[in-house]
This record gives sequence, structure tokens and C-alpha cells, in this order.
Amino acid sequence: MTTANLCDLIADFLSEGGYAVSRAYGGQDAIDSARSSVPDVVLLDLLLPDVPGLHVGHALRRAARTKDVPIVIISGDRAALARSKQEIDADSYIEKPFSLAAVQHAVRAALGEHNGAPDAAA
Repeated sequence: MTTANLCDLIADFLSEGGYAVSRAYGGQDAIDSARSSVPDVVLLDLLLPDVPGLHVGHALRRAARTKDVPIVIISGDRAALARSKQEIDADSYIEKPFSLAAVQHAVRAALGEHNGAPDAAA
């Protein structure tokens, strides 16, 4: 499954659940999108077509507007997941392969289970 297909699958699922979702298909697009319209949570795949996911995470953590946005890492590489938790202070992670229920659980946990369906970026 390509990054774009995975992004669309997750975004469609979260949209159906009532979340307002912004999509970014590459790392630079994700950085630009999050900086212009700060999301409540970022789902970040570490394997992106243009910019490594860790670079995206570092960029979001360094920017004043996005430094406190919860980041949920998605990866099939356990070592990369552990490294991302330390290097960019990721709030949570989802290991591939995963279920959409796991995505929903991670988003809810990152958002602190508050009421309503806030903005999410996939």
C-alpha cells in the first residue's frame, strides 16, 4: 500500500467518525499544512516519499505553533518507532500492520478523550 493510499484510508475512516481531517501525502506538505493550520493531532508515517518522517517530526517540534501538537507515529520498523519516541518525543505509535480501531484508539488517547471530533491530520 502506498503512502497516499494509507493516508486516504485513515483520513476517510476518521472523517466518517466525525473528525475534520487534513491530508498530506509527503513530508514537506505535512510540515507546511501543519504550520498553516495547526491540527489537534498529527498521524505521522515514518516512511514518506520526499522527506523522512523523523525530519517532519523534528520540524514540527521546533516550530512554536506546532511544538505541543501530539504526534502519533506509524511505522512497521520497531527500532524506528522506539527512536522516534525518544528523538521527537512522540506521544504514541502504531505498528504496521494495524487495524483502523488502533488508529481510532491512538487518536482518542492523543486528544485526551475530550468530547467532540476535533481536527486531525493524516
